[in-house]
Amino acid sequence: MYNYDVIYEECSFLSKKINIEKFKNSNILITGANGLIGGFLADFFVYINKCFSLNINLFLTSKSKKDNLKRIKHIVEDNTAKYFSWDCTTRIEHSKIPEKIDFCFFCSGYGQPAKFLKNSIATCLINVVGVESILEHMDKKGGKFLFLSTSEVYGTPPTDFVPTPESYNGVFDLQNNRSCYIVSKRLGEILCKQYAENNNVETKIARVALTYGPGALFSDERVLQDFLFKAQNGNINLLDEGASRRNYLYITNCVYILIYILTDGKELVYNVGGDVEEITIYELANKVASFFNIEAIKKNKLPSEATKEAPKIVSLAMDRFRNEFPEYEKEIISLDEGIKRTIKWFNLGGTDD
Repeated sequence: MYNYDVIYEECSFLSKKINIEKFKNSNILITGANGLIGGFLADFFVYINKCFSLNINLFLTSKSKKDNLKRIKHIVEDNTAKYFSWDCTTRIEHSKIPEKIDFCFFCSGYGQPAKFLKNSIATCLINVVGVESILEHMDKKGGKFLFLSTSEVYGTPPTDFVPTPESYNGVFDLQNNRSCYIVSKRLGEILCKQYAENNNVETKIARVALTYGPGALFSDERVLQDFLFKAQNGNINLLDEGASRRNYLYITNCVYILIYILTDGKELVYNVGGDVEEITIYELANKVASFFNIEAIKKNKLPSEATKEAPKIVSLAMDRFRNEFPEYEKEIISLDEGIKRTIKWFNLGGTDD
């Protein structure tokens, strides 16, 4: 199954890179805790709570019932956090969470295109009803709230805006089959902005792009994980020519950025993405294939429903974060190393070359 030792190694590394004392004696809420980013955050806070006796009260929620949890089942069974199921297309029951939330990481939503296309109405409600209900609850006592938005709000920017800065407004197309995801994320951002300006909650917005790594599940259909599973089975056949360009971000780097944004960020909006190893989908397929001593095959086919409106390039400008937190440069995990650790997490074998 999964190799959780990889996660614990990442948590140990990360605990040395941030000021964990900021979370001492705090109430922390993580929504979407059964997902890739929310699950890693959950493991991290459990780890520092155990190792450094920080007296953190950790509250985790996702749509999954307790018996159906996969990513954070080990945490819930150990009773190291309080878990409750919440469908955040509806308003949260205030009795489920403490009156005072010091830190909230709102990680709920369908990050995989196939899932948000299939659940388009729920996608809209999660990013509006779910977000606003937490903000409204926190407004009574104050606290810090981080909303995980998406780089897809930029669409496919013109070359003058690549890498894409936070100041670029993007282009909205109602006919885009991904508009439920894009526009509801934008509305979630607006709610954060309004609460920050008019109320007691200190909000931050993270436009996240293409996070991967240990903690992803076998059911994850995003590109990099999909390539790993195909490689394990002996071949990677692309759905098209694989010309789209991407920058991937390792999970530990992603969480490092998110935590610093929430605790010490000076701005409202931050890009959260890789910015050092741009790669085409075909090149990524070949890189993954090389770990399994096979070849990737590209095809001249029309894109699928899930990919036909996907951005042709995802390249985020990270200047805003880097200027505030210059030490980040030293902590970046390379794509090769990140893939190795992800293979180890899935226990897929592969080579170290």
